Amino acid sequence: MNQTMCSAICFVLVSSFTLHPSSHLRADGGTVRLVEHCGNYRLAVFTTQTPVRAGPVDVSVLVQEADTGELAAGIHVTIQAESRDSRGVAIERQATTESATNKLYYAAAFDLPEPGWYSVEVSIDGPKGKVVAHFDMEAADPLPSWLAVWPWVAWPGLAILLFGVHQVLVRRRLRHAMTDVPPRAVIRLPH
Repeated sequence: MNQTMCSAICFVLVSSFTLHPSSHLRADGGTVRLVEHCGNYRLAVFTTQTPVRAGPVDVSVLVQEADTGELAAGIHVTIQAESRDSRGVAIERQATTESATNKLYYAAAFDLPEPGWYSVEVSIDGPKGKVVAHFDMEAADPLPSWLAVWPWVAWPGLAILLFGVHQVLVRRRLRHAMTDVPPRAVIRLPH
């Protein structure tokens, strides 16, 4: 494998971990908040980001039939988050498979207005009845704005650094190749 190929692979690996940390990605799943058998349903609730912070939060719910383990069909999922610190601050969203990246989940996006503790209620209404599950979660302070955009500011520096490392390695290889070449005999022609 040549030097350029190795540099490209290193760049892709480093950038995928540096430029796209998991806390910035929206995905179904994430931190498990609740796994519970409720009536005729078994549900698992997940949140992203980790840790949950004031601001955008994605809540995903996986709903299965309790007796068969099959995905529950024909259901409506509603999620409500209410601040325990500020009474009256309640946000309710309909969770849908259209909002979810993975269509096995029902997902809803919330914008938590402030840090603190939230009581979350997940309501499921379907052919096998209506059930309600509860859990609490704490939302930390939001990230400073500069920290939220650092990947976009830092990636040019990373590219320059990788280019510099590549140049050092190429020059080192050239110097090493030059020392391995035997001196050439110089033939002088008479004038």
